Amino acid sequence: MNRKRRKRSHLSGTAVIALIVFAAASFILQAQDRAASSGEDKPPVETAAAVKSNPLLAGKTIVLDAGHGGEDAGSIGQKGTFEKEVTLDTVHHIRDELKERTGADVVLTRQEDEFVPLEQRAAMAGENNADLFISIHYDAFESKDVAGMTTYYYHNSDLTLAEVMHDALLGGVDVKDRGVKEGNYQVLRENVKPALLLELGYISNKAEEERMNSEAFQTAVSHAIVNGIIDYLS
Repeated sequence: MNRKRRKRSHLSGTAVIALIVFAAASFILQAQDRAASSGEDKPPVETAAAVKSNPLLAGKTIVLDAGHGGEDAGSIGQKGTFEKEVTLDTVHHIRDELKERTGADVVLTRQEDEFVPLEQRAAMAGENNADLFISIHYDAFESKDVAGMTTYYYHNSDLTLAEVMHDALLGGVDVKDRGVKEGNYQVLRENVKPALLLELGYISNKAEEERMNSEAFQTAVSHAIVNGIIDYLS
């Protein structure tokens, strides 16, 4: 009789311990579920601040040259677009994206509608120890049907740069390919740093003139140019 009571007491103690273990396990599982739902177990999301702390082109200097300016209007489109105005718009878009995406230092040969001599523009690359010089232009031709983009270089050492940039442009903008060409332009010829001159469309072509004045085009072409800069300098 006493042995049976002791046996029942032993079984009751075992049941209590099992209940305690089960309750503890349930509590742990619930806590893990709460942590998972709250994101505590997820890897931290990379914030904009974290991206900026590790910029792609930190320490690099890019000189951006908006073609023409001031008394030099450049070419004028059928709808009255001045080349000097649209080149400056493009340069501002490139500058903003370069700073946001790469952390590069950006120097502009002109900040506004002003005349800057060509030799002074070319010299700014050396004066600022630039890693890259890019001159922005929009082309014109007597035939209003001519359209497309052309990438110009002068020094043979800049051919690879020109090809990388041209590929980036064609990959980012739906446009007629007018190729990579050698161009005897003063801002290229007198430049001591890697340099390109980009003709981003024909202002004499009515459709391209309209497109170059759109925010969508300016955003797309600037993004493509920044991609080309990153591809070359990274």
